[in-house]
Amino acid sequence: MSQNGWRFTCRIKWLVLTLGLALACSPLQGMARESTISQIKQVNRVVCAVNVRAGLADVPTGTSWAGLSVDLTKALAAAILQDASKVVFEVADRKTGPEMIQSGATHLYLPIEPMAPTKLAASGLISSYPFFFNTQKILVWKDSGISAVNQLVHSQIAVQPGYVNEQNVEMANEEHLNSYFHRAGWQAMIFAIQEWGEMESAFISGHVKAVSAEETELARLRIANREKVGDAVMLPEIIGMEPVSAVVRGDDPGWLTLVNATISVLIKAEELGITSENIDSFKTSKDPEVQYLLGTTRGIGKAVELDDQWAERVIKAVGSYSQMFERDLGATSGLGIERGLNQTWRHGGLLYSMPIK
Repeated sequence: MSQNGWRFTCRIKWLVLTLGLALACSPLQGMARESTISQIKQVNRVVCAVNVRAGLADVPTGTSWAGLSVDLTKALAAAILQDASKVVFEVADRKTGPEMIQSGATHLYLPIEPMAPTKLAASGLISSYPFFFNTQKILVWKDSGISAVNQLVHSQIAVQPGYVNEQNVEMANEEHLNSYFHRAGWQAMIFAIQEWGEMESAFISGHVKAVSAEETELARLRIANREKVGDAVMLPEIIGMEPVSAVVRGDDPGWLTLVNATISVLIKAEELGITSENIDSFKTSKDPEVQYLLGTTRGIGKAVELDDQWAERVIKAVGSYSQMFERDLGATSGLGIERGLNQTWRHGGLLYSMPIK
């Protein structure tokens, strides 16, 4: 072989080796990874990373998890494993949550706010339909005489300055509050406090008349300090809003399909009036939507590679979306959060059941 031919052969071998290594380290490698649903069946549990937040994922009794995110995870376990109790929860933050999915330590991540699209893409992740709209509001003392935000123009409002998100953009309650007042043409008197505990103390002690945060946090503050603040009032105006979605692997469309379908089943059950208590009475319904949802008409399991009774199991395990909300965030939970934007679209909210069929 000539020297030039030898060099050409070596170059080809080097290119083949380089291409092989690049493919092995590329996102295409994920195509060969086992599906999440298969993994769940093997380990016999659904493992979920959660941001701890009252009403979404918390341990209020000190022994068992509760909340909307918890119920969604249980619904997935009921669908796949036919047992809603086969769930495990790992505490995570904005950094460790995505890392847990990437490493395979968890099957999904349920944050309390959306991940930036650029962060999702860079991490090889994708988010589901929103299943909760986390609104920012303002809490005031009941005897303050304040019933609307415009009455706070000349009053201090305690708020946390927040943090910088994945795109280095300030995504904080303080920024939302400033924007709200700016749009209204008012000057906000913001009392920024870094630590939540200090901000809570400022409100409880009466040092400030109002405090602004996510509604879930304000509800927790109110219920935890009922003796001191009484029935503090949540003003009706929405200062900001963050949709909450499940985050999953971006290379497993089947798993994303099931997560989205489960969210839709919970909302559709509410729209159709189906609950965990009355579901059996609907099995004789002549409504085509009901027949398909409950598996009387075959087909609902095909797209998600499950049997046709998986949606029935979901509803029996956790109820409809309205049942979940009432139990986790509504009056029954003690938090007393109103449905608001978390109503179905028929009642003026943002929840919509995407087509399951």
